[in-house]
Amino acid sequence: MRHFIRSMILLLVFSCGAAIAHTATTTSEHAKAAGFKVLLEVNSADPVTWHNAVNNATQIMQVVGMDKAQVEVVAWGAGIKMLAKGSPVAEHVQSLSDYGVSFVACGNTMKALHMSPKDLIAGVKVVPGAIGEIVKRDHEGWTQIKM
Repeated sequence: MRHFIRSMILLLVFSCGAAIAHTATTTSEHAKAAGFKVLLEVNSADPVTWHNAVNNATQIMQVVGMDKAQVEVVAWGAGIKMLAKGSPVAEHVQSLSDYGVSFVACGNTMKALHMSPKDLIAGVKVVPGAIGEIVKRDHEGWTQIKM
């Protein structure tokens, strides 16, 4: 219930379009560990959903602060195509990766679709299964937002 309430509050804040500029260029893992941890879950083939995911990741980093937030986008099922080279959000994914946002692809989905890591945007991490990653992050206290 606590995670649900936090997710709803974060969703309301981010959907209002609040944008506070933050110019931090370096991050400390210690500062991030003590701050916000947000997992954006993408399981949709809709490019609009993909754009929403990268926009929300950007807003989290701007509003909360790059030095206070860890953001991970996990893609699985139909959403895996978001992380494929040439996807409509590939440039955004690469740019956010450069700023510390983690992008994770489901290895099980990749196997089912006959994809390999070379099919993915540079910097995307492959985990054995997205569900395991989501459960692990939940156990670690991450706020989950389903896209």
